[in-house]
Amino acid sequence: MLKIFTTQLMGKFKGIQDNHEMVIEDISRLFAQTITGGGTVYFYGEHELQGAALEAVYGTEKLPSSAILHDPSVLTDKDCVILFTRFNDDQTTADRANQYKEMGATVVGISATRKDADPLLEQSVNFYINTGLTAGLVPNDDGERIGYPSLLTSLYVYHALHLTTREILEEHDFDF
Repeated sequence: MLKIFTTQLMGKFKGIQDNHEMVIEDISRLFAQTITGGGTVYFYGEHELQGAALEAVYGTEKLPSSAILHDPSVLTDKDCVILFTRFNDDQTTADRANQYKEMGATVVGISATRKDADPLLEQSVNFYINTGLTAGLVPNDDGERIGYPSLLTSLYVYHALHLTTREILEEHDFDF
């Protein structure tokens, strides 16, 4: 099972890289502009995806000028918010995105896009990345799919954004 899980997980990472390389660069440029322009990159994660937000703000490879979004009333047009949630049809997260955009912030959504679901989050954000993780990665003997690493795929997206943002900032002699 572990071999299947690892192979499938690597496939999800590769899919994110292949399908979203340009949007990762665009979001990273946004992050660099936010950081150098006196704004804050805010992170918010629904449920277990709070782990991605915590890694982004408190991990060893955190972005400068970043914070967990606790109080949306602090948002300005200099800020951006990155929202992590499981699925693109999450009404609560889509509502948050719309609220944050109304306050002037640029909003990034990270989730899995389910087929035949309302693309609520995609329609509510400025930038969107699909993790591609809609079900568990490993079939068990009962036909059930298990091994649903939503936090791992979200962390992969964060680190892709971090590395690209860092590269952009270093090109402009920004010290970490």
